[in-house]
Amino acid sequence: MIDLRRDAVRVVVPATSANLGPAFDSAGLALAVYDELIAMVTDDDGILIEVSGEGEGLLPLDETHLVARSMRAAFTGMGVGMPGFILRCTNAIPHGRGLGSSAAAIIGGMVLARALVADGRERMTDSDILQLALRQESHPDNLAAALHGGFTVAWLEDDGFADAVRMEPHPDVQGRRRAAGARVRSR
Repeated sequence: MIDLRRDAVRVVVPATSANLGPAFDSAGLALAVYDELIAMVTDDDGILIEVSGEGEGLLPLDETHLVARSMRAAFTGMGVGMPGFILRCTNAIPHGRGLGSSAAAIIGGMVLARALVADGRERMTDSDILQLALRQESHPDNLAAALHGGFTVAWLEDDGFADAVRMEPHPDVQGRRRAAGARVRSR
C-alpha cells in the first residue's frame, strides 16, 4: 500500500538562466527568484489549482497545468496512482522571458509529488527526476539548475541518459544569497 502524506507540502524552485557563454544547452545557473508550490492530498478524485503572481488568469487551472502534468508523471514514475489534491502556485518567475519558468514548473511539480509520497525519496532519486523531466523539456541545462541550484553543467549520454554536476559560482556571481535548487520547505 502506498502511504501519502496528508499534510500540506511546500516546494520552492528557482528561476534559471541557461545557454551561458560557449556552454550552449549544458550550463545553467539558478537565480534567487523562486516559485512556491504548495499541495495537499484530498479525499476527492479531482484537482483544484490556484495560481497567483506570474501567469495568474492566464494559466490553465486543470490537469493540463504544467505543474499538475509533471506531478502526474512523477506519481506514475513512482508507481502511485494520481491522488486528488489541492495545488497552490505562487509564481515569481516571469513566463516567456528566458528565466526557466517551464523548467521550474516541471522540476517543482515532480519534487512536490515525490514529497507527497511517504517513501518518495526511495522511489524516485534526483537522477530519476532529471531523466523524467527530459521527456517534457528536451535540454537538461535549465532542468539541472532548477533541480540542483547553483551553477550546473549538464549533458546527455549517447543513450539519452542525462547527468549533471553542481559547482559553486564565483562569489562575485552569487550576489547576496546563494540560489538553492528545488527543495521541500517546512510550512
